[in-house]
Amino acid sequence: MKGLLLLSGGLDSSLAGRLLLEQGIELVGLHLESPFGCENTAETMAAELGVPLLRRPKGDAFIDVLKNPEFGYGSVVNPCIDCRILMFTIAKKVMDETGTSFLVTGEVVGQRPMSQKRDTLYVIDQEAGMEGEILRPLSARLLPETRMEKEGIVDRKKLFGWAGRSRKPQLALAKKFGFKTIPSPAGGCLLTDEHFRERVTDFITLDDGRSRENASLLRHGRHYRFEDSTWVILGRNEKDNKALDEKISGLGVSFHPEGFNGPSVFFPAPLPPHMDEIVYGALWPHFPEHERGYTPIPAKTVWGESNHILSLEPPLEESPFLREDHWTTHLRH
Repeated sequence: MKGLLLLSGGLDSSLAGRLLLEQGIELVGLHLESPFGCENTAETMAAELGVPLLRRPKGDAFIDVLKNPEFGYGSVVNPCIDCRILMFTIAKKVMDETGTSFLVTGEVVGQRPMSQKRDTLYVIDQEAGMEGEILRPLSARLLPETRMEKEGIVDRKKLFGWAGRSRKPQLALAKKFGFKTIPSPAGGCLLTDEHFRERVTDFITLDDGRSRENASLLRHGRHYRFEDSTWVILGRNEKDNKALDEKISGLGVSFHPEGFNGPSVFFPAPLPPHMDEIVYGALWPHFPEHERGYTPIPAKTVWGESNHILSLEPPLEESPFLREDHWTTHLRH
């Protein structure tokens, strides 16, 4: 019998998979990709375990959950319960595709305050139509027996009864198994990050999530939202600029300083009519000649496959985009 391992790329799901492999159970890995493009080590850990890995997007359904979660949010903009239900619902379909008979996760009772309480785990399984079909090897002995345990497919005595947030048992087991890679905990969901709250809130309210592809932009750069809902992103460094350049293509337009160092400026659509004024305000403090007053600034603009060099003329001196405090006030964390 073959199981489907929900592989985040973190340590817990990797250990859960290894425990079942030790029992001779064949596994297929499944990694569900966030629209925010979160970095992960799923490929690395699938290779560590020696299991094939499938990838599936959480897709538009995830944005819908983010906008209106039936079970509410956690401490930030994190609809953890609804997200798990969605993940298990997607996994159920992949089980049909792959001929796998049950689902395996790395969840630990009590590790996450919203989605990993015992009662909540039962609700999630029920809502996803997966009662008795989800095996949680790291906490199995604290939970009701699954079908797989009752039928003797999995030896319950070889599973664990872990609870709480300590990482010591996981690290010890990884050492025992001889893991070459020890990934960081996979609990670093961006939606639980207080500093990501404003960006996500803007995305689901001001934009109404209308351009789902724009979600991947939220992880990079400094984000600004101005009074007319204009959305501006400034690259913080070369890595940011490269990532945003790749993602903005087809979604908006970018401006790059020409002949001097400064932040690249990105505008996701819909584009504002006063882009030149905003770009000038963003680049002027970095322009070598700025101490001599407001002079034209050279920049390269990129829109899809086309690009050209232009000279940005100074806006009126009363333009708010020439004031540092205007930018600071509209920075979104």
